[in-house]
Amino acid sequence: DCRYTRLSVYCVNLPSLTNNFMYNYNKNHLNKMPVIDYVFRAAQSCKVAEIFGLYVERVRWMDENNINQWNTTGYLERYPVSYYKEQCELGTLYILLNANDGKLAGAVVLYQSDDRWLDKADVPAYYIHNLVTAPGVKGAGVRIIEESERLGIEHGKHCMRLDCAEDNIYLNEYYASKGYVEAGRCKDGLYVGIRREKRLPVIISRL
Repeated sequence: DCRYTRLSVYCVNLPSLTNNFMYNYNKNHLNKMPVIDYVFRAAQSCKVAEIFGLYVERVRWMDENNINQWNTTGYLERYPVSYYKEQCELGTLYILLNANDGKLAGAVVLYQSDDRWLDKADVPAYYIHNLVTAPGVKGAGVRIIEESERLGIEHGKHCMRLDCAEDNIYLNEYYASKGYVEAGRCKDGLYVGIRREKRLPVIISRL
């Protein structure tokens, strides 16, 4: 046992004192960090060019970091700016904005049907596609997924669905950690993906 008279602190062992110190330090440190809040909403047509710029920027980031994903599958050619303009007009394109400065932090397209899931088309779902975040913006991807799920619950969807490249171990582990379980494979040109889905709570209204 140890006793620090001057501080009037009694402790059982040194590690517990250290842990308490680190807890208080981290708590105080985090309290001083700026809190970033976001706004998730349907995109407007005037934002499409800026939104497409996020995908261009992310592909460039993949090249610079030797990550083979969108940059090796002709992603920008398959999903040009006209595609996002169309999705915007359909009301399926959503964006995440920094509530403090209005900067674009990410985007996503939410389909209500998907040819890659025809065998399960009888279940109401949102299909997550084209999820992108601005490089260097921490936590934006998680927030987009959370907001998409919230939207799904509000709109009476039974589950959220997505797919990601089968050779992308990191992404598959990431989505698995968020509750998205494997539900088969899909193929689209050079792309081979693992389908994943997550059940949503069903809200029963009481009259």
